This record gives sequence, structure tokens and C-alpha cells, in this order.
Amino acid sequence: METLNIVVVGVGGQGLISLASIIASAALRKGYNAIVAETHGLSQRGGTVIVHVRLGDAEAPLIPPKTANVLLAMELIEANRYLYYLSPNGVIVVNDYIVPPPLPKIKIPARDELLENLKETSKKLILVQATEEALKLGDARVANMVLLGAALQNGLLRPFVDFESIKEAIIETWPKAADINIKALEVGSNSYSVFK
Repeated sequence: METLNIVVVGVGGQGLISLASIIASAALRKGYNAIVAETHGLSQRGGTVIVHVRLGDAEAPLIPPKTANVLLAMELIEANRYLYYLSPNGVIVVNDYIVPPPLPKIKIPARDELLENLKETSKKLILVQATEEALKLGDARVANMVLLGAALQNGLLRPFVDFESIKEAIIETWPKAADINIKALEVGSNSYSVFK
């Protein structure tokens, strides 16, 4: 069996650990091994967060640089910050959203500049309107599931994870919030643009 390396990045408060846990739980349901390891920059809301998810044969918890098959990013600046994890054939799935750094007087790169760099670095870039769609559903917290829906629709997590195993993991993990999270997953399967 092979290994699928997924790097999940964003800032504190965007549901990154929840996103990684749902992927791992879904993979375990299908009989695959799953390892999740998180690291924080600033361990507070708004600080940078990176979560390593390894499905399949991996033994070490951390993904070495240049070996991530998929970069799931909840934010454009953080996607650029962690590009060095992406393998030459890696795919980026990124939320079309910018969280300004909490530090004053920091110059924020323009959205187009951030996107251009991602396009140049990746084999394929999938841009998702995750926050926008989550707000339409009435809860910004489900943007992570919108992002995941786009990744699933593009077959990036096969054979380890599919829509069915993710839905089962959501129902088990968040029984009271399962409906909106599953809806967000479904919305995400139609709320993206692909750049090759």
C-alpha cells in the first residue's frame, strides 16, 4: 500500500484539527492506517497552524518537505507559507480567503500575487469559495467541510477516503451538527475553480 500525505494549514479558529480528524476517522473506517500530528506557530486564535495527516503505510507522524500529495489550506497566506511541503506533483486546495496577520504594520501581499505564486508552484490549484459558501449556510465554522468537499470531488483522497466514509465520520463526531456539515461538504463539491 502507498501513503497519502496531506498537509492542512490555516490559522487558529478555522477548524483545521477538526478537518484533519474527520479525514483520519474516515480513513480508519475504511480500514486504512491514519496518523495526525499538529504543530502551532502562535498557539492562539489567529496564529498559524499546520496539521500533518498521513494515510496508509506511513510510520513517522510528520510529513517531510517536498512530499505532500495534497495541501489543504483554509487561507491564502498560509498556503503560500507552507508551499515547501508540496511534492512536485502535489495539488493545492485553497480557500479563497485572506486573514490579515495580527501584527500591526505588516504588508499583506495582494490576492492575485498569492494566487499566482500558488499556480506556479503546484501541478494543479483548486480554488474554493469555502468561507463565502459557509456564510451562505449560516455558519462560518463549516468552511473546512466546504474545502474538504472540493478535495473529495476531485478524487484527491482516494482510495483512503470518500464521501460516504466522511459523512459517517461527521455523523459520529458531530451528531448534533451533522446536517450542516454534510450540507457544507456537498456545497463544496460544486464551489471551486481549477487551475492547471
